[in-house]
Amino acid sequence: MIKRITFICILVMLIVCGKAVQAGEEASDLTLIVVPDFSFQEVKWLRENGQFLHLWETSGMSGMNIRPDGPYSYLNSAVSLSTGVRALGIVDWNAYMSGEVVDNVFAEELYQQWTGNTVEEGVIFHPLLHKLVDKNNKVEIGIIGESLKQYGVSRYVIGNSDVNEKKVRYGPLFTMDNKGLTGGALTEATKKSIGAPSGVEMDVDNIYDWLSTIQEKDERSFTVIEWGDVFRLYDQKENMSEAYFVERYELSLINLEMFVHKLLTGDYVEDLMLLSPMVHSDAYQNKERLAPFFYWGKEEGVIQSYLLRSDTTRQDFVISNLDIAPTILNFYRIPQKGQFIGKPIQKEVINEAVLEEGLKNLDLMFLVFKSRNVVLSSYITLLVLLLIIVSLIILVKDKNETFKKIAKVLLISGVSSPLWFLITPYLLNYIQPNVYLLFIIFCSFLTGYLFVKLVRNPIFVLSGAIFISISVDLFFGNYFMQRSYLGYDPIIGARYYGIGNEFAGIYLISGLLLVQQRYFRNWFVLMMLALGTIIILSSTYLGANAGATISAGVMFGFFYYRYYFTDFQWRKLLIIISFVVPVVLAILFFTQLNGKESHIGYAFSKLFSGDFTYILDTIKRKLEMNWKIFRYSNWTQLFVTTYLLIALYLWRRKKIVGNEVKRVLIQTGVVASITLLIINDSGVVSAATSMFIIVCTSYYWALEEG
Repeated sequence: MIKRITFICILVMLIVCGKAVQAGEEASDLTLIVVPDFSFQEVKWLRENGQFLHLWETSGMSGMNIRPDGPYSYLNSAVSLSTGVRALGIVDWNAYMSGEVVDNVFAEELYQQWTGNTVEEGVIFHPLLHKLVDKNNKVEIGIIGESLKQYGVSRYVIGNSDVNEKKVRYGPLFTMDNKGLTGGALTEATKKSIGAPSGVEMDVDNIYDWLSTIQEKDERSFTVIEWGDVFRLYDQKENMSEAYFVERYELSLINLEMFVHKLLTGDYVEDLMLLSPMVHSDAYQNKERLAPFFYWGKEEGVIQSYLLRSDTTRQDFVISNLDIAPTILNFYRIPQKGQFIGKPIQKEVINEAVLEEGLKNLDLMFLVFKSRNVVLSSYITLLVLLLIIVSLIILVKDKNETFKKIAKVLLISGVSSPLWFLITPYLLNYIQPNVYLLFIIFCSFLTGYLFVKLVRNPIFVLSGAIFISISVDLFFGNYFMQRSYLGYDPIIGARYYGIGNEFAGIYLISGLLLVQQRYFRNWFVLMMLALGTIIILSSTYLGANAGATISAGVMFGFFYYRYYFTDFQWRKLLIIISFVVPVVLAILFFTQLNGKESHIGYAFSKLFSGDFTYILDTIKRKLEMNWKIFRYSNWTQLFVTTYLLIALYLWRRKKIVGNEVKRVLIQTGVVASITLLIINDSGVVSAATSMFIIVCTSYYWALEEG
């Protein structure tokens, strides 16, 4: 018995020691500089005017999405960054040390009055932690600090972003435990400077002394430095003369650069991160809403260049704010907890500087974001006008061959336009958005004219071209789609990879329209087409779109029934759909089992763990998103127009086309569009694009039949 107990004790000790060793394998410490109001405008200034350009060229650099759960603010962003989920701050949230006075009362006394707890001298504390926890009741506040504490990593925060009497200390969010406590110094890192905004500036020498003290303790540590000079500068900008603002602006950036250089060339920092939790108002108003993230690491004492990537975004030079917390814990080899949606940032050592390439990529992202609303609103309005003009031609001039030809050219132009948007986004590196839109219009009309004149079946050829082009782009990592106006936007952050809802609707209908050819109606070929489409849409590495996957299953199931069963019966249709949907869900699940978790795989894991609240919240969020898009999005114009035109035909009970196969294809397209509307989180968008292709196709076939 004694031997057995001894064996168990030894085994437990080995496991604990193994975890401790694993947690410390990567490095002993990490330093994070948090610079609120730092943007890529400042990065570009440092590239042109800095004294240590090699610092920025040899770093790993990415733009970071900074969307919090609520309004854009430093506090909301800091809470989101430090918890690994989009979260909210609370009014009057701040960190204090003993001896500080709040409303004529010592902060530690308020802490005791509000929580019933006392605090030790030299400890940083948060009197309103309980209110922050209550507001984010499904989020583990202090998850980074608590996890580090459990694995024996000491946590320190140095500095602040105080503005005059207003306390701004959000850096401790990254290091505090679940009781809101952390070590460090809030006020010792700044010094008086009469000419500086708010009369203080960061004290580089004192910060460096603090770091040396931490290192002398011979312990693994995580240190956060809240560098508030840029924040204080922009807070006081409206009160400063333009010339003096520029002078202080340049000085604050030079000081920051010198501090980073001192850290990297000194003995106390091996791995260094710098991030901005928010960009300043000028950058925000200019829609440059990705914040800088830098990483410096030393390999055998030599600073290396890195290419950073994240499985959350799967794009070069783009990461998510949800990646920061997992990255910090992953640095110390600490197991990730269930609340994290983001993924640890991966770094690849390279032999060349990536700063110029990164800034070029980010400039394109900013340009697309700035001009997206104008370009899409103009494009959508043109599509609506196209449908109205063709409708009038069909009603009034359907016997006139010239007008019929014009209508056909317009219809094929509209159908081809998404293809041009897909394959040409990188032209925006060379031409302005307004010129680019004119280029798309010209290419679309040229395609319409040539296809109507030279191609026997332009709808089939175009459908094949669109279906193949989107498939190829998905297989090559969404290279074109991720920068297209009809793709997704990293600044919005709703989707970073896979197929977005604009192209999802187009892709489904393009695949369906291939079936107009007799070869694709062979039951085996049709099954392979359906299965291939579903796998592409569901795969973690390809489409990763659950709503489009289910819609594809419903679409092909409906067509199979309508084409192979002459008598329509709801009972048979429901039996087929009730069989198809579970099969599609099974495929959707198994395509997630490849070692790389997507947002779909995360939802499945929540479902199987019994977290139905997450699923219900997801459904609620999707409904709210659809309603918001319907109320405010430009796509509502196209959605309403196309659905009204289809409804008009249904109301008049007239056959759009006489050919039975084509009629079934149109019916199937309508079913697919409605399914996309119901299931997708941006269903209005995918419903609008899919129904547009269906309306254009039905009009073209109607004109051909006379």
